[in-house]
Formats: sequence, structure tokens, C-alpha cells
Amino acid sequence: MVALLIVWCYILRMFTSLAQAKEIIDRKELQLEELKKKLLSSERKVSMLQHQVEQLLRRVYGRHSERLDPNQLMLDPLILEAINEPAPSPEPLAPLLAKPERKALHKTKRKKHPGRIPIPEHLERIEIVLDVPEEQKTCPDTGKPLKQIGWEVSEKLEYRPGKLIVNVYKRPKYGASESDVEGPGVVIASMPDHPIERCKADVGLLSYIIVSKLADHLPLYRQNGIFEREGVDIPRGTQTSWILQTYEAIRPLGDELKRAVLESDVLFTDDSIIPLQVKGNGKVHKARLWAYVRGGTDPPLIVYDFSKDRSKKRPLDFLEDYQGFVHADAYSGYDELFRRKGVTEVGCWVHARRKFDEAVSSRTIEATEVMARIAQLYIVEAECADMTPQERRLVREEHSRPILDGIFERLEELKPNTLPSEPFRKAIDYALNQREALYRYLKDGRLKPDNNVAENAIRPLALGRKNWLFAGSERGARATALFLGLIQSCKACQVNPWEYFDDILKRIMSHPVNRLRELLPDQWQPLPKDEHGLIIPDI
Repeated sequence: MVALLIVWCYILRMFTSLAQAKEIIDRKELQLEELKKKLLSSERKVSMLQHQVEQLLRRVYGRHSERLDPNQLMLDPLILEAINEPAPSPEPLAPLLAKPERKALHKTKRKKHPGRIPIPEHLERIEIVLDVPEEQKTCPDTGKPLKQIGWEVSEKLEYRPGKLIVNVYKRPKYGASESDVEGPGVVIASMPDHPIERCKADVGLLSYIIVSKLADHLPLYRQNGIFEREGVDIPRGTQTSWILQTYEAIRPLGDELKRAVLESDVLFTDDSIIPLQVKGNGKVHKARLWAYVRGGTDPPLIVYDFSKDRSKKRPLDFLEDYQGFVHADAYSGYDELFRRKGVTEVGCWVHARRKFDEAVSSRTIEATEVMARIAQLYIVEAECADMTPQERRLVREEHSRPILDGIFERLEELKPNTLPSEPFRKAIDYALNQREALYRYLKDGRLKPDNNVAENAIRPLALGRKNWLFAGSERGARATALFLGLIQSCKACQVNPWEYFDDILKRIMSHPVNRLRELLPDQWQPLPKDEHGLIIPDI
């Protein structure tokens, strides 16, 4: 009996050892993958730097022209002789330093306003007849039918995907007959709702300009070039005015978007620079756009907040009395936020891993070992990606927690053997200081191990400012924040941004204020339209 017990203990120990051995082998394989990636990256970097050095040497010491003139060799002795001769005595500088006569500055004439843009005749016209209801075609005093006395014609430049057209709104005008002394006056149908009064651009074109700039990153001067190829000149200043006036018309929708995002108890946040032009000196100031992304199980919504600086007050003022989990990086400006009761910090493993990746050049073996352990966390995440939050929490507790324990135990072992100034030590300190926040995603299956959701929301801003470079005013920056938030929310909710703006701009002016939530991308449902794109009214 004792011998059998010894055999069973030996078998159990063997299986435990095999499991541990498999875990070590898996970890080493991940470490090898990290080393291979780093080796390939280093080889590419060396090749690029070698090419840059060769080009620099060629530019400094090599010939600037590939053509060699044999007669040039005859000038070499003359050049050397001129170099060896003493320099001539300098001429007096007084005449050179004399101030030139100042010419009277002519006052620049103030440019006249270009006026309303003309609509070319060659564009396709689509007539849209807007008639009054039949009951209004009868004089209420005499009961006689009203006589049509003319047409009210308004032309608006419209955009349909791929082409420009002109919507010609024809509205018959009705009036009393000449024999009638009294009458209702002129009866005419009203124009469709529009965010800008008496605007030459219809809502489809406004939507195209907004989406092209903030979703496709086309600056307005490039869009003007595109329109010019269609034979239409829409100056950049006119486009800017249209965008800002549209922003003013839908500003309440931005407040509703903020409320919808802060309804969730899971939030992701990050910030990035938006250059802001300073009036008067032509310089730009580094302002900020803060991204806040709704997490949890609800469809994602994204809102951006503009601020002139990166003060810690900005997230405090925006979030106000928010309660819940907040994914963020280790920026010290969030420390005051996380000291609030009810706000819980969730750390970012991508930021922690980035520190070790930067330290690979100095501590290759140790840094790649830690990166391999972090990669194991994301293997678990990939396996539980399609699970419910409750199932995901249980899987993380079973598989991710031992990996996290192993990571921090290893960091504690490595820390005494490092210098405080080296990058690897700074990476260790970053992770150890964030230990509690980096563990926190285990508490709730709706949480993420990183802040990539917010970083992805910031990426379109970084790509956009490489094209349109800066915001021309604070009002323009706030308009960018609102439109960018709606566009990115549309993308997150699988909604076509142009179709979304083309619909809501036709409805926003008459939509009840207490029902603006219906117009946000996660609940938006387009109203039925006729063949001209006009909303069919309820009967």
C-alpha cells in the first residue's frame, strides 16, 4: 500500500513537472518570437541608417553633379593659387550700412466680399416641386379656388455621391383672382428645413464637405480643387463659413452626445495635440483634444472635448460627477481624478509593454522575457474575446491572474540588479507603480487590459492634422471636436457618416429638443425619403 502511494506521488509530481515544463517552453517560444521581431526591426533600422549615412557622405564629400567636364581640371591650379593669395583689405562699410530711403507705404485696399457663389449652368438640374396642400388652394373668405400667379424658384448646389447636381425647388404661388377684393394674400409652400438660412449649398453638399475633411482628411483647399474640376468654384472661406454655421445649428447634439457617453460606468480616455492658430502673430499654440469613449456592452460612442491646455482641471471639469471605471495612461494629470470617490483607475498594459520595448537595446534578454509574459495575457484575451463579460471574468481569474503574479514576481527579482537611470529600471518602476491599476481589469469582464480603444479614437486626429495642419480659431477647434465625435461614433456603430449627416441636417431644425437622443449614431434611424431625397412627412 505504501509502495502504491509512493508510485502515485511520483506520477503526480511528474505530471506537475511536465505542466511546468510546458509553461516554461511556451514562454520561451514567445520570448524567441519577441527576439525575432526585435532582430528584424533592428536590421531594417540598420539598413535605413546605413542608407542615410551613405547619402549624407555623398552629399558632403561627393560630387553634386554626375557630369564631369574635362576642362574643369584645368581650373584646379587657378583655384589653389587664389586660395593661397592673401585676402584683399576690406572696403569701408559706411556706404553699405547707410539706411535706404523709406518709401511711403501704400494702404492696402480692402478686398470686396466675393458675394454669394454663382451656380454654373452646365450642371444637371433636378426640379423639385413643393406645393401647398389642396385645402390651402381655396380662399377661406370666398371659397373660390386660388389662381396660380407665378413660381418661386430657389437653386441649391447639391451633392450626390460621385457628382454635383443642382436641386431646383419650384414652388407655385397662389393668390386671389383679380375680381376678388379680399383674399389670403400669396400662398406658397415652405422650403425644407436647412441648418443655414438662404444657403446656396444643400445639406448633401454640406455633409460631403464635413465628412471629406474630418473622415477623409481632405483640407478645404483640396476640396476646392475637386469642385473646380466640376466647374464650380467654392472658395475655402465659403466652405469654412458653411462648416461653422452648421456647427452652430447642431451644437445641442454635442451636449446630448456627452450625456450619452457619460451614462456608461466604463470609460476610455486619452488626449492629443491640436495646433491652434493664434490671431495676430501667425503662430500656433498647442491646444488639446480629449477623447472619451463609452465602453461596456453598449454600442460605442465617442465624444471629444477641446481645451487650450493640458491642465488636470480639464478631465475633472468634463467628467463632473462621473462614477465608474476609467481606462487611462499614467499621465499625472489624471491623479486628481482618480482620488475622487467612485472613480476607479484601470491601467494600460500596452503602455507598460512599450516601456520594456524601448529598453530592449540595453537589456535584450530580460526585456524580451517580460514582453513574452505580457504576450501570454493577450493569448488569454484572444481566447475569451467572444465570451460574455461574466464568462470572461472567470477565465481571466483562472488563467490571467497567475500570469500577472509571475510578471510582478519576476520584476521584483530583476529590480535590485538594475541602475535607477537605465531604461529597463524605468520600465520596471512604471509597472510596479501601476500594479494595482494593471490588475484591475480582472474585476469586471467588460474592462480591457489596455487603453487601445481611446488611442484608436485619437488616431484620426493625428492623421487629420498632418493634412489640415491646424485649427484656425477656437470656434473652429470646437466644431472639429463635435463633427469628429459624430463621425467616429458613426464608424464605431457601422453607420455611413455621409448618410447620417445628410439625414440629421434635414431634421435637426424641427426635431424636438427632448428627443435629440434619437439622432445619435447608436439610435439613429433614417426617415423615409422620396426620389429627390426629401423626407416624406407623416400623414
